[in-house]
Amino acid sequence: MSEVFPNAPLALVAFEVRYLEEAPLTARPALGGLKAALAEHLPLRDDLRQHEVALRVGAPEAPAVQVTVVPRFTTRDRTIACQVSPTSLIIETTAYAGFESFLILIDTALQAVAEVAKPDGVTRIGLRYIDEIRVPGIEEPPGDWRGYIDEHLLAPVADEFVKAAQLIPHTWQGVVQYGTGPDRAVVLRYGPAEGYAVPPGGPTRRKDPPPPGLYFLLDSDSFWQPSDEIPTFEPETLVAACRQLHTPVRALFDTVVANRLVDEVFR
Repeated sequence: MSEVFPNAPLALVAFEVRYLEEAPLTARPALGGLKAALAEHLPLRDDLRQHEVALRVGAPEAPAVQVTVVPRFTTRDRTIACQVSPTSLIIETTAYAGFESFLILIDTALQAVAEVAKPDGVTRIGLRYIDEIRVPGIEEPPGDWRGYIDEHLLAPVADEFVKAAQLIPHTWQGVVQYGTGPDRAVVLRYGPAEGYAVPPGGPTRRKDPPPPGLYFLLDSDSFWQPSDEIPTFEPETLVAACRQLHTPVRALFDTVVANRLVDEVFR
């Protein structure tokens, strides 16, 4: 079992499954069934309202504003949420208590969806981890992350590179996609940034967020997408796929962070 650090840098963890459009999932009876199934974990319904403005070139009338209600179930402190639409189910948390605990909620939600309106097929599964790594004393961008982050991710600001070209690094971001298995991949976005990657006042709240400032971003999106046949919506199969998606994310994290960072900051 992977260690859960007392001062973990995780800002957000999210799971998403996309499926062929299943309109009944957002109908009143289906939402009632979902609320009942999720009540033990997510007792409140706290819908999102998304506003879309339609502009018509040359039209004299005012722009049309369309309001879309997105059904959403949350904990009372709104640190864990489940959002449903006719084409996707999203579960996210800013209070991550470990993968096995998160997987229980994923399994519960998938079972509920299968019971109230089983979609015809799955088109994507994703598991995303967003880390904001903050180290006391590293405050001026882009920051000196040597000894804390694996040197392979620090190549753009390596002394032998920037001095040879007489460059002064200010900010930088990297992105790379790795294949992790049949139809599976993980996209890693990384680099220093300021403020927050996940706003504390967003729909899914962050408890006791750190002060805004310089941090090193690790944003891992591990996903599966069928290249051939579209499989059926089977909760057991989806849970097993979620385990496969988690493995490379944890391995990548353990590779990127140095022992010094773990010992001095995370623990």
